[in-house]
Amino acid sequence: MHDIEPQGCSICSCPDLNWKKHAVEPITGIEFPIVLDSSSTQEKKSSLAPEILVGTGSRTMKIIKIKSLKVYAFGFYVHPNSLCEKLGWKYASNQVYELDKRHDFYQDLLREDIGMTVRLVINCNGMKINTVRDAFEKSLRARLLKTNPSTDYSCLNAFGSLFTKDIPIPAGTTVDFRRTADGHLITEIEGNHIGAIQSKELCRAFFDMYIGDVPVSEQAKEDIGKNVASIIRKC
Repeated sequence: MHDIEPQGCSICSCPDLNWKKHAVEPITGIEFPIVLDSSSTQEKKSSLAPEILVGTGSRTMKIIKIKSLKVYAFGFYVHPNSLCEKLGWKYASNQVYELDKRHDFYQDLLREDIGMTVRLVINCNGMKINTVRDAFEKSLRARLLKTNPSTDYSCLNAFGSLFTKDIPIPAGTTVDFRRTADGHLITEIEGNHIGAIQSKELCRAFFDMYIGDVPVSEQAKEDIGKNVASIIRKC
């Protein structure tokens, strides 16, 4: 792969990443771009720098006792400028090893309105959109209840309604979930806008699945923490 320049990303806000076009998620072999092309999203006119990859992982589901299905791979992206603006003042003087295992550090990442995206790439054929919806709803319901015991789940109901259509998701399909600075969770499938839900509670619960307690992948969470801490060190 050819090296690329970190376009739109200032030296002070980018980690010491190997600036190649793609990074490979090791379990599935799926590639993710280092710099996320958001030209087709609602934020294409944003003055923020492009989002950059800070970690990859995969979701595996047991279908029988001895067999597991690699359901999807994911890439986790952040806006470095947004990250520096919100948390640079608090953590820039900390060493990377001091942050990546601190619970309050991850909670701050979830609490603050930092631009971030989780990109899923479906890894198996035969998946149905309602299966994806049901899996997300189960996890999100528990996380919403944990952060707000009095929640009425209206944001979750609105989120679930986005996936009622018969949307094909064969292997290789990309699904982006993006949190905006104003608290919207935007969903896109193959670059097509599916919907946006304005709810900071939902945004926090969604990204909590990847960098909160009991994440989809502990290793991915640790990698994300280290790379985000590296960005903040250069704010």
